[in-house]
Amino acid sequence: MENVRIILSTSLKGGVGKSTVASNVAYQLALLGKRVLICDLDFDVRSLDLILGCEDSVVFDISDVLSGRVPYGKARIQCRSDCDLYFLSAPSRCENAFSNGDLDRLIKDACEYDGLDYIIFDTPGSDGETLKYALHCASESWVIASHTPASLRGAQKSAELCYEHGVTPRLIVNSFDYESVKNSKRSGINDIIDKTSVPLLGVVPYDRHLFFAQERGILASDRDFISQRAFFNIAKRLVADTTGERYIPILKGIKTVRRKRILTR
Repeated sequence: MENVRIILSTSLKGGVGKSTVASNVAYQLALLGKRVLICDLDFDVRSLDLILGCEDSVVFDISDVLSGRVPYGKARIQCRSDCDLYFLSAPSRCENAFSNGDLDRLIKDACEYDGLDYIIFDTPGSDGETLKYALHCASESWVIASHTPASLRGAQKSAELCYEHGVTPRLIVNSFDYESVKNSKRSGINDIIDKTSVPLLGVVPYDRHLFFAQERGILASDRDFISQRAFFNIAKRLVADTTGERYIPILKGIKTVRRKRILTR
């Protein structure tokens, strides 16, 4: 259990793609040979089962495990046949009556049962009790933002909350629109880092193919998705944290226009 990395996918601003980023990075980590559990703690929205294409396989959910009604091994499902990616769904009805101790026991049981390398909690877009319980258990977080002003402000507030709880935040910019930066309509990457004051982990370009694919439970798994390489880069950088490998560049392999301009605009 001491070797598992517990990571939150979070933002206090809704609609920035927390679940999309969490599910696709989790999948890329699993494809790299890691054993990954992704848990849906967004009890109000509960969209991970749809994004992962697992809605028909869900029988029990995370509230069943937290309450002790069902053991972890009976509730979690393996949502991909080509890798060790496991999933715990949010309940169909909003139930958040659990404690830090309940979440600690879930983590312990999951690690013993599946020998996990990563646990990723997809958190709600508010600073309520559920997020605070998740912050108690995690040591790091992905703060998800698009490059709209409201989203960047939300990212800054999210990072402050993480720091208050001793959780290290790293920024992932989602749905990054290169054309709007090139045309001087939006901030470049360096500007985004300055505005949020959060270290950058990755940049995911806007991908209309992924937008429609995730409605059918399809993840970015091949070159038809411009975002696939971005999710892969993020996963490789996460793995490099523990292996000591050299970090690959954030934009490596992603087709961009005037990359220097996009960075500094």
